[in-house]
Amino acid sequence: MPRRVIVIGVGNRLRGDDAAGLEAVRRLRDRRLPASITATAHEGEAIELQELWDGADAVVLVDALSSDAPAGTVRRFDASHGAPASALSRSSSHAIGIGDAVELGRVLGTLPAALVVYGIEGARFELGAPLSDEVASALDELIAAVHEEALRLAGA
Repeated sequence: MPRRVIVIGVGNRLRGDDAAGLEAVRRLRDRRLPASITATAHEGEAIELQELWDGADAVVLVDALSSDAPAGTVRRFDASHGAPASALSRSSSHAIGIGDAVELGRVLGTLPAALVVYGIEGARFELGAPLSDEVASALDELIAAVHEEALRLAGA
């Protein structure tokens, strides 16, 4: 029996590269996905992720990152067994980032059995900015990786 997988694109469509997770999920929906995989966009607070992943066997989170890596770099973190919150955090307009939400889920015992985070390094996060060229160019790589991961987790 296939496992129930939820792919959640996280971000803010009004803040440049912060929209990358949302755009990745939008494009992922254009692909044929098995019924066991759901793709959803989330622009709210990261604490609400607890509700979104409730009942899922596996979750793939997709978000923008801000670190020292070159813009457009795609990174994968297995958060099922303790990816450091600092690796999943970035400057955010939210009080709680996804790294904090993952750690809270771990403490509360609400994490799904498998939780994988895909991040894409952003270049610009200003209000009203479009996606940077680097992120736009790397979206196909990100979407392919997320799609493959979701299929693997679903056992499809």
